[in-house]
Amino acid sequence: MKINIRASYDSFRELRENNSYYIDKTDLIEEFLIDKFDKAVLFTRPRRFGKTLTMTMLRDFLDIKQDSRHIFNGLKIMKNAEVVRNYMNKYPVIFISLKEIFAENFDQIFDNFRLAVSEICKGFDELLTSERIMADDKNILTLLRNQKANTSNTIASIGLLSRLLKTHYNKQVFVIVDEYDVPMAKALGSQEYDKVRDMIEHMLSYVCKTNENVKGVILSGCLYTVKNSTYTGVNNIIPYTVLSPNFASSIGFTDENVRKLLEDAGLSDEYDTVSEWYDGYIFGREKMYCPWDVLLYVRSVLDGSYSEAMGPESYWVNTSSTNQNLIHGFLGKTDDVTENFEILLAGETIECPVNEHVPYHLIHESGENLWSALLETGYLSKAATEKARVYPLRIPNKEIQIVFRQEVWDYFKDKVDNKSVKELKNALWSEDADSAENAMNQLLEATLSFYHEYHEYSYHLILDGFFTGLGYMVDSERESGYGRTDLIIRDTARKSCLILELKHVKEEAEMENALKEAKSQIVRNKYESRLEYEGYTTRLQYGMVFWGKKCIIGKVTGN
Repeated sequence: MKINIRASYDSFRELRENNSYYIDKTDLIEEFLIDKFDKAVLFTRPRRFGKTLTMTMLRDFLDIKQDSRHIFNGLKIMKNAEVVRNYMNKYPVIFISLKEIFAENFDQIFDNFRLAVSEICKGFDELLTSERIMADDKNILTLLRNQKANTSNTIASIGLLSRLLKTHYNKQVFVIVDEYDVPMAKALGSQEYDKVRDMIEHMLSYVCKTNENVKGVILSGCLYTVKNSTYTGVNNIIPYTVLSPNFASSIGFTDENVRKLLEDAGLSDEYDTVSEWYDGYIFGREKMYCPWDVLLYVRSVLDGSYSEAMGPESYWVNTSSTNQNLIHGFLGKTDDVTENFEILLAGETIECPVNEHVPYHLIHESGENLWSALLETGYLSKAATEKARVYPLRIPNKEIQIVFRQEVWDYFKDKVDNKSVKELKNALWSEDADSAENAMNQLLEATLSFYHEYHEYSYHLILDGFFTGLGYMVDSERESGYGRTDLIIRDTARKSCLILELKHVKEEAEMENALKEAKSQIVRNKYESRLEYEGYTTRLQYGMVFWGKKCIIGKVTGN
């Protein structure tokens, strides 16, 4: 079966009219409008999970100015005749996206907002000729269209439009605000943040508070960042976050969705690879995948651009710098946060209370806020299906591990002599354990200064970051032979690899015995067996033992 995959479409109408592959998510429409309706709701999901596609789907279904039957034809929502009869193209809709509302200073940010408002107002020509609209209101609308309105009227523009549309059509209005929190995320860390936050919250307050002109307000974003706002209308928003069991599978791909996509593409054998790289999220009680990644992976295999040598790509990683800065801004600041990064990179979980209502400006206030933000933005996933006061959190998949590793390297690269990193690398590949030991000890002097206590994870994290920064593929705690190797360093050609077994001791006198045990463990557990099976012709194995800022290294020979 030939399928047309276009992952770049954010517009539901464009996707459907161009006959692109679509996983049917229209049951959200019925669930929201009939079963779980609230006046103001927020759907939070990480980026690239399909928020905008979902918002445009709701717009296209409800919008009184559209005829949308053909783009919904054959989808699940059309089976509910009552919902179609009462809601399909029956309501005025105001749709605004805030994803482009950012700049270096507030004046430019507000100009971008003013432009977005202008474009929306230009879509309602009928209001300027309507006999039901007062002249004063038409004058303000004209100013908004021409980007000439004052600050107050611009911020209140969505509220004004809802009133005018209700007057003209004699029907309440749906307001859809896509990516409502992007302006705040982009302004994070700048002196403009408070002004931007005030602008967004004030705008939303005009439509979210008690407003007889509005039938419903639907927001999308990454964080529920306006909880406890000074604007009381904003506090009435009902959030559906990644922790919420309701609507858990409505945005993103379920395991069933992925299996169907792969079957339709004739790629069912790729399921294990897709799961390893792009699965690992739990929203509510549902196992979920990022659609962006899965679609681009399938398309690469179908169009021949996939490289067997390189393996799966991390499509999601480089689509935003804002969220990655969440990690970089906190790494190394406190021992507990840094140690938790080490634990996460080792493939284990951390226990953490989760706050669903973290404002952007408080993310770096505590470790708990950071982990909560990373959970909401897709860098972590909970490892439990039920709500709890304290959640086990983990890195969801191999793709996101790459993000963490790159952030570790970005943190360390300003603190170490890159020459020493290359000397360590060259010595290990040339089987010169003594030179590798000297280089490692120089690096430890430079990198361990921010630790109060040293753990095996500390050294694990450092080596992981170094080799990631050098462009190698790094596996942490990977099953091989009869156990799990601490680190496997693989070249991109998939021909050569380093197998590293790390030990940490509390006394210097214990180092030599620990090194013997590390080397023995590599041989005893046959760590190289899997790598041999995978075709790695050069497999170098080392034991590494650490005590404080001292390291000894021994090569495994004769195995």
